[in-house]
Amino acid sequence: MKTELLLVRDGLEGAAPWMAQVLRDAGFNVRTTSRAERGDTAPAEVVLLRIPDRNPTAVCWILHRQGYRWIVAVSGSPSSQECIRLLNAGADYYIDAWLPPAELVARVKVVLRFSAWLAESKDVLTNSSRI
Repeated sequence: MKTELLLVRDGLEGAAPWMAQVLRDAGFNVRTTSRAERGDTAPAEVVLLRIPDRNPTAVCWILHRQGYRWIVAVSGSPSSQECIRLLNAGADYYIDAWLPPAELVARVKVVLRFSAWLAESKDVLTNSSRI
């Protein structure tokens, strides 16, 4: 089964349809939703969203508690300060919504590769402790 990506449209109205199409064309399983609808959907392995300025740490904490494994902060107007603030708040990765298509796909693949690597490492550690 393919890893599912959840793209939250709020704050990314101009970029979200384009991002979803680029990622789908690259073979990703992408669901789009709004913040209001997100509560009614099952968590995905990866959630891509614009994290609100107000209390980003709480937003990241809540998303992880709800079962989202990877939180990718997306910005329509990226800056180093914003990147640092959101990564320090708990986002697992940070991308610009308007990256060239190939770079957007490559950056999402990095998150998924890291996820697979961690899952594999966890299995190795679990199995080695049984020996």
